[in-house]
Amino acid sequence: MNARQQLTVPLLMALALLSASAPFAIDMYLPALPDIVRDLDTTQPMVQLTLSAFLAGLAIGQLIIGPLSDALGRHRLMLVGTVIALAAAVFAALAPTVEMLILARLIQGLGSGAAIVLSRAVVPDLAVGEAAARAFALLMTIQGVAPILAPVLGGVLAEPIGWRGLFWVLAGLAALQVVVVLVVIPESRPPEERSPATVRGVLGNYAFVLGSPGYRGYLVTFAAAFSAMFCYISASPFVMQEQLGMSVRGYATMFAVNGVGIIGGSLVNARLIGRVRTERLLLGALTVQVTATLALLAATALYPHKWLIMALLFVIIAQISIVMGNTTALGTGLVRERAGSASALMGFAQFGIAGLVSPLMGLGDDPGVTMALGMTACFLVALGAAVYATRTTAGPTSAS
Repeated sequence: MNARQQLTVPLLMALALLSASAPFAIDMYLPALPDIVRDLDTTQPMVQLTLSAFLAGLAIGQLIIGPLSDALGRHRLMLVGTVIALAAAVFAALAPTVEMLILARLIQGLGSGAAIVLSRAVVPDLAVGEAAARAFALLMTIQGVAPILAPVLGGVLAEPIGWRGLFWVLAGLAALQVVVVLVVIPESRPPEERSPATVRGVLGNYAFVLGSPGYRGYLVTFAAAFSAMFCYISASPFVMQEQLGMSVRGYATMFAVNGVGIIGGSLVNARLIGRVRTERLLLGALTVQVTATLALLAATALYPHKWLIMALLFVIIAQISIVMGNTTALGTGLVRERAGSASALMGFAQFGIAGLVSPLMGLGDDPGVTMALGMTACFLVALGAAVYATRTTAGPTSAS
């Protein structure tokens, strides 16, 4: 297969479906977290470990599969990952204890991690510069549908089919991903561009990408921004439902509205690429997030009104597609010769750190303040790393 084929809309939609593994597997069962606590006779921190286990699997899966795909190609490894995700979703639906559910989520994360890192690696295989940035913007737009549909489906289906039924739905989604890999997605990395399939070759791939100061800065930006997002994902069910009295369906609706904000941010980003430097778009979005999270911290501490908190969260979450898409394009664009390894390190840092953050959201007496503190700290780190990356990146063009 010619690695210079075009990134068509159908191909991007197929890649978006694969990269939607994490949003669906995380967001769909969020409205049912309190039900899992009661049904499995466990505690909130233990149930939040099901999120952490999934994130750990995502991190490990990407760290292994990314550099292997630089050596072995993308397609076969995509197929293996989606099949593992399918089997693990069935395991989760049948889990009799919270410990077994945590194990199932770890395995599910391993399979989903392969799908995510490889879907990202295909873009720099086929596009560079502003074309890659636009592709990632479109990818984020399509992906934005997942955070809208997942919590809505979860909120609507949680009562009639229960949390176990939600995992059967995830199994069906994984089966669809298997079909898409087989039918739609071709191999994007030809044999002549592959690195040696050895331990030394894999470690050399990582050394290559980490040798770029700009990439290192974008790596930290990417991980810290997503960790802030996961402070919101992990804590918001308890903040909005148990602290502020919102219903399950009301929470799902709020989550969906924020998903609309993600799509809106993606569309604005796509329109501005080529008119405004990608680096400037990134720094602007991060500045908005830092400002809004500081306001959120003040609101949760002094005036925890649900409409004010919802408005601030919308402003913050709407920027995430701009941050994640542009950071990915800028970071992988610097080291596109090893795009699989670059995507793997981003994914490992992204989900590994977020997995550590998740249990912390269960600490403290005020879940709203805990969430706001976590988000503020993460966005401050992301902004500082982005400033460092943009100052150390050479070249007059963005995402080049």
